[in-house]
Amino acid sequence: MGKRWNKPDYRVELLEAENAPELIKFWRSPVFREKFYNVPAFLPPRLAEMATEVATEFPDPHTGLRVYYERVQCLILLAGVARRTDLASFRLDEPPANSERDLGRALSHAFHQGCSLADIALATRLPPVRVVAIGKRTIRGTKWLSRIADPDPA
Repeated sequence: MGKRWNKPDYRVELLEAENAPELIKFWRSPVFREKFYNVPAFLPPRLAEMATEVATEFPDPHTGLRVYYERVQCLILLAGVARRTDLASFRLDEPPANSERDLGRALSHAFHQGCSLADIALATRLPPVRVVAIGKRTIRGTKWLSRIADPDPA
């Protein structure tokens, strides 16, 4: 099943089907040929693009593979935390709940590994403004906000 997931036509066809899978049990990166398990079905197109970007950004294959692997693992973790969490229940006017703190830890790790705000928003399926709002409440002292374009400077 892994080979077919790398074919864009098959992926689009299957994801549009009525009984589309939520997770891909096994997926291999097209650039680095790295194996990943239990990948959310909506992430492989972006992960394939990211592999090309990282390979261009880091010409050394060992460094590129390490950076890519860490970023992909962060996005898979974020998607899993977001899937298990009721994101609509977060109340930004109250102190963060444990589930929001868990998401904040995953956000912090993703920002630390160099994931973009757009990639994090894609993985969590939250708008970037909401990601920043949750990050402001849960991430402390890492100056992460200065590394991204803040969509809401308030």
